[in-house]
Amino acid sequence: MSRLPTVNRDALPAEDQAIWDHIAAARSPQLGGPYGVLIHVPPLAQRVANLEDYFRLEAELSAIDREIVILAAVREAGAHYAWARHEARGNQVGVRPEAIEVLRAHGGLDGLTERERLLAEIPRALLRTRTIPNDLFQRALAELGRRQLIEVVTLTGHYALVGLLLTGFDVPPPEGAQTF
Repeated sequence: MSRLPTVNRDALPAEDQAIWDHIAAARSPQLGGPYGVLIHVPPLAQRVANLEDYFRLEAELSAIDREIVILAAVREAGAHYAWARHEARGNQVGVRPEAIEVLRAHGGLDGLTERERLLAEIPRALLRTRTIPNDLFQRALAELGRRQLIEVVTLTGHYALVGLLLTGFDVPPPEGAQTF
């Protein structure tokens, strides 16, 4: 159980119900996980959702690449809820099961393809050391290009935020979900 009470959509003012409806249309009608926390401050929830909408609708990174970055970031953050949701999403979009298991183990990156390794190394470096070492930066820039590298770094930061929301407010993973 989360540290915060569940928000009831019908108890919100009309303008906040509209925010709820916008967020729920692309996610879950119950607004669980990080949105169960964020909906306590609806304008903030809307802005966070807008960033996620960019990644879902406009990002150059493929869905597989996004899920690898997200899984690496939420594993670093210790966010069980986000792991469960994005492991399922990763399976849906075609992330290799072996890659998911390597990220779940939270150890070495043996068993990943070169691109998977690169996509996992960036969030790990950022969340462990708050920087991207020059050699990793140069490899990432050469492989991903400027736009996708900026997307990877921003996605990492976004899921660090999600991880902090989930762990800070003790949001548990979905019932029966396997995490790490």
